[in-house]
Amino acid sequence: MILYTMLPEEMIFPQDESSFANQQTIPVEGGLLVVEDIGQSQYKVIRLISSNPHHYLNENYTPGRVIMGKPQL
Repeated sequence: MILYTMLPEEMIFPQDESSFANQQTIPVEGGLLVVEDIGQSQYKVIRLISSNPHHYLNENYTPGRVIMGKPQL
């Protein structure tokens, strides 16, 4: 069976559900942002989900970036 998807393998076949317990999907301008709560009102960007390639050029949504407080719409 071949599975064609844009989702990473870890999200389709999770190894441990507790690793995704701190992740949230937040709507932002132009798409969705998957973030991980790392405590003290800080969120680490996991990935951006958008159909517009220009949204991926926004440095605020770079994976690994730490955001103070929840991103605003």
